Order: sequence, then C-alpha cells, then structure tokens
Amino acid sequence: MPELRVTLYPGNAGKNVHMLQRHEVKHVFIGHGDSDKLASSNRVSKVFDEIWVAGRAGRDRYERIKHAVSSHQIVEVGRPQLMPLRRWTGSVANETPTVIYAPTWEGWTDDACYTSVIPAGEHLIRTLLGHERQLRIIYKPHPLTGTRSPAAAAHRRIIALLQDDNARRSGRKVMDSKTATRRLARIDKRLAALQERGVRSRYPDLTEEERTTRIRKFRDQAGSLYWDALPADAHHVVTERVPTLYDCFNHSDLLIGDMSSVVSDFVATRKPYAIFNMEGLPDAESRTEQRTAYASYLLDSECNGLEMALDAMLSRDQDVMARTGSS
Repeated sequence: MPELRVTLYPGNAGKNVHMLQRHEVKHVFIGHGDSDKLASSNRVSKVFDEIWVAGRAGRDRYERIKHAVSSHQIVEVGRPQLMPLRRWTGSVANETPTVIYAPTWEGWTDDACYTSVIPAGEHLIRTLLGHERQLRIIYKPHPLTGTRSPAAAAHRRIIALLQDDNARRSGRKVMDSKTATRRLARIDKRLAALQERGVRSRYPDLTEEERTTRIRKFRDQAGSLYWDALPADAHHVVTERVPTLYDCFNHSDLLIGDMSSVVSDFVATRKPYAIFNMEGLPDAESRTEQRTAYASYLLDSECNGLEMALDAMLSRDQDVMARTGSS
C-alpha cells in the first residue's frame, strides 16, 4: 500500500500493532472513547506518533504517567460527536422522569472488573422500580456485557425485571411494535448500504457530504419510530444500534453508570449523573483518581447515594454537584 500515509488506531490490541512496522506511515492512537479507565492512558500508547484526546482531561491522564508519553505526542482534537446532545433545562423533560442505567462490561480479565452489573445492577433496578415516584428506566448495557463472566445472569435478570414491570404497567409483555420493528429493519438496511464503500456500494456517486446527510436522516427516522412505538412511561432495554446512545441521553434526565467513556460524554449534557464507586475508595480520593467523577454522585454496591442523585434529577435546587461541576 504505497499510498498509505496515516493509520488511526481505535484500540491497542495485539492484532492492530503489526501496522507499526510501517515506518513511513504516521501512527495515530484515537481510542474508542475518552474515559478514566486505565486503558485511556496506557503506557503502550507511547509507541504511537500522536495520541488524539478530546481535551485537557485526556491530556492530563497521560501526563500523570511520568516519563511514559511526551507532551508533543498528545493532540487535543475536541469531541464534535457531542453536538446533538440536548443540554439540561433544569427540570425533567417528560411527565415520567427517566433514568438511564448504562453500565460498562466486565473487561477482559477479573483483575479489572469495571462493571456494576454483577455486584449492584439488579439491586439498583429493584430500588428504582420501588421508588415512591414512578420512574422510567432505560437499560443500555455495553454490548459485551456477560460475554466473559457470570454477569450474563445478572444482565438477564435486569431485563426480566423491566419486562415484568412493563407488563404490569401496560398489561402486555410486547416490548415493541411489530410494525415499527419492520420499518426499523428496512431503515437499518438502508443505513448499511449507505455505509458501504467501494465498488460494492449501491451509492458510488454520492459525495461524502451527501452520504453523511442521508445517514443522519435515516438515523433520525429510526429513532423517532423507536420512541413512538411504546407508551411514554415504558421501560426500554436497548441492545441494538437503534436508538443510539446519544438518543438515549436526550430522552433521559439522570445517568447512572460506571467509569467509562459513556459518563465522559454524558457530562456534556450538564444533567445530573451518578457513578458506582466499586472499589470503595473515600469519595474525595475517588474524585481525585477519576476526574470524571468530580461532579458526580457516588454510589456503593448497596446504592447508597442514589436518593441524592434522584433528588437532583427532580429538583435543580437539590443538585449540589452542579455547583461543584461549574466551579
């Protein structure tokens, strides 16, 4: 490939690094999310010519690892993907307040189990369902949840709890409209065709701008179909590409998650959010070690701290962490 000039790396897995042998190519690590996980400031990153981060927090993560990465390797490129996110107005958007639980997965090894699904997920959902005020829950787990560990059992129990509560509320177990499902499938096919490149593409004459415009249009249509297919107070289990994570953000009033890029992106909404502190660190230490937690409500495995987060969602005056974040 003599025309090759730049290689972008969304991960530093072993199958990728053979490209580093190409000395004439600029090698850029872009990652696949900007979070406080160790993977977002791995010493292995020093092998790349440049490391692209969203902003100052990303730069700080690397600079805290002394003598690992030089400052000129780090390039702040922003996060334009966040532009569609709706900013908080200070009150819940719908009659039924909506909490999104978006945990990460368990990780490749037990040495770094980041997920709250196993120790706390089921207890969290039961607590939310039992709240004195009726809440809507969006469960948006990482796609790899349960693929490597016993988290699969807790994951399935969470889904069952939400399905049962939907049946109680609406008297039916159907989680979506069959008509909407068929239309979503057709839109998904169009999206796949638009994203094809090269001679196999059905749209070889489209400019990149035209292709992007059509993709956005179809995604918006798919999102509207999805949300309109269920009653306004129904819970959602989101494991497919539609709706997107950011679309779920826009339909939520509070995020509960783990240390991951999901939380980093949600911060841009300025809505209240809570993070599980599964290591049991003192609050101040946890916020120092993980800067994304600086303005979050911290939860332990028993979900202590949840009530403060819910109060913040229901009343702006109760959001004590908003003042922390703005300072």
